[in-house]
Amino acid sequence: TVKNLVAQSDGATSSISPGLKMSGGFTVPSYRTGLFLDPKGRGTTTGYDQAVALPALQAGGDESLFKENNKKFDVGRGSIELKVTSVNPELGE
Repeated sequence: TVKNLVAQSDGATSSISPGLKMSGGFTVPSYRTGLFLDPKGRGTTTGYDQAVALPALQAGGDESLFKENNKKFDVGRGSIELKVTSVNPELGE
């Protein structure tokens, strides 16, 4: 998903034509929303804290599995580069 993209062309232009290049940054939302559950039923607001087959780790000792069990909502930044390869003047696109 590309959200809040502000793309700018590599030079001043008054029309869109083949070869035009644009680039910009955008917000990358987390694919793990609050109700996301991984294949083992672990989630941020629903599901289990850890894999169901590992109940003994509730008392601690899960440092090696922390990355797998720690479900979080993370928003990042991305960048994109686009190049116009063809234009259809009859349809204006």
